[in-house]
Amino acid sequence: MSDIHFDYVVIGAGSAGCVIANRLSADSKMRVALVEAGESDRRFPLNLKVKLPFGNIFLLPDDRYNWKDEFIASETGPDRRIPCPRGKLVGGCSAVNGTVYMRGHSSDYDEWEALGNTGWGYTDVLPAFKAHENSALNVNHAYHGTDGELNTGTVPTPNEISGALINAGAEAGHDAVMDFNGPQQDGFGLFSVNQKKGMRQSSAEAFLSPIRKRKNLTILDQSLVEKINVEEGRAKSLTITRKGQRQTIHAACEIIVSAGTINSPHLLMLSGIGPKSELEQHGIDVIADLPGVGQNLQDHPSVGVAFEDIAGKTLALSLKTLPKLAIQALRYMLTRKGVFASNVAEVGGFMRSRKGLNRPDIQITYLMGLKTAASFVPRKHGFVALVNICRPNSRGRIELKSASPKDRPTLFANFLDTQEDVNTLVAGIRGIREIMTKPAMAPYVGKELQPGAQVQSDEDLQAYVCSTVATVYHPVGTCKMGPDTDPMAVVDPQLRVHGIKGLRVADASIMPNIVAGNTSAPAMMIGEKAAAMILADHVQSARTADKTATTTHAA
Repeated sequence: MSDIHFDYVVIGAGSAGCVIANRLSADSKMRVALVEAGESDRRFPLNLKVKLPFGNIFLLPDDRYNWKDEFIASETGPDRRIPCPRGKLVGGCSAVNGTVYMRGHSSDYDEWEALGNTGWGYTDVLPAFKAHENSALNVNHAYHGTDGELNTGTVPTPNEISGALINAGAEAGHDAVMDFNGPQQDGFGLFSVNQKKGMRQSSAEAFLSPIRKRKNLTILDQSLVEKINVEEGRAKSLTITRKGQRQTIHAACEIIVSAGTINSPHLLMLSGIGPKSELEQHGIDVIADLPGVGQNLQDHPSVGVAFEDIAGKTLALSLKTLPKLAIQALRYMLTRKGVFASNVAEVGGFMRSRKGLNRPDIQITYLMGLKTAASFVPRKHGFVALVNICRPNSRGRIELKSASPKDRPTLFANFLDTQEDVNTLVAGIRGIREIMTKPAMAPYVGKELQPGAQVQSDEDLQAYVCSTVATVYHPVGTCKMGPDTDPMAVVDPQLRVHGIKGLRVADASIMPNIVAGNTSAPAMMIGEKAAAMILADHVQSARTADKTATTTHAA
């Protein structure tokens, strides 16, 4: 076993981890390691698949790049399994997701602060969003940055149907929204995406590619972290397996866990940090009894409403469509525009399930193809409206399967544990059906393919919802942030693990409540804030050390 020494070690090169590694290594005096279980995103042909905006259809079926986790839909209902793909490569989920850049509603963050998380209100997180953004939109500078590393904008050539869907939404009484990351979310419009010149810009591409030559930054890919080693209440090192060899990585200052909503609590529990009874059940020595580790799992439960595209404008692969696709492929190679520059999920919006709500509770994402799973390439023209709940009442949890880091944990989603969540999705289906009846959609929409026009009653729609509910791949919350008065909090508002020194968690797992929208952008923001906190503490520690040395010398 060999030992390697650093000042800071970041576990997980995903949406948050890449930001943190960038910011910490900006100080040439700091030795920073970024440890990733998956492969480098720079290897051929993986690098080409990652850059294609919808290249995830080639990556997610491959267990080299996808952890291939599964949700158990409910602990009390039928044993239905729901795929929960998670990126397993440098870039993490930002390298395999739909590239949608969505921050969430301002009130989401104000609610975080109201729970005792000082410094996490909307006015506090907005500067962190802006710090790394380079928006190509005609933006309101109060909400957007224009000189950061992450390029955002809309897809270069939106599908013709996308415009019709926005117009149909307006005909149904919904506003047209130019910027979902500005002052208004209510309504429909083109989503912002993290792309640059028609290519995906993952967190790794944005934050690691420009700095890979920094001599004080070491990126260790294909390195599975087995355990964080805690000595006398402080996280000191981690044990990894890299290319068949076991190594110990030492951190003189801090270890930052940014392994994601599933892997972060899993690693904490394997390291003896978590619910005492569960750890003892698997023979793991208890370092810190934190009952909230792995609890509070939240996602955006989703159902699809699929329609025939009678105009033939959507993505489909067949002998009939091959000539058009060949032309589009050539167009993309020459101009980085056209169908292949689309992320497929280029348009959507937010609406309310009923009157009297003070903010939207439903998100709609339109897919420009009959694509219901990442491994499925449609053969017929059509499109899907994904209806998901912005802030579900249901909560799930993550449970250890064994004490081995090679065994994936068990994930209980517990979707639709409340009738209110079921009712919200039913209302969303009815809202989509209304939009499809509007004149703007007449040239495009054919028959309803799923659930089908025959499914009309509340009872039938509820049955459809309960039998098909899935995830839009936004799990959060399993290392909940909260003050020490919250018995289920795992980290404090500075993202420090309660009861353990030198250890933080910084990724989507720290969200106390899920945000209304896609979660990659918030994860990057969390990384930005975490890095600022770490650097501030580093400066303070240095000042304290200098003051102590001066006092000692004077004495």
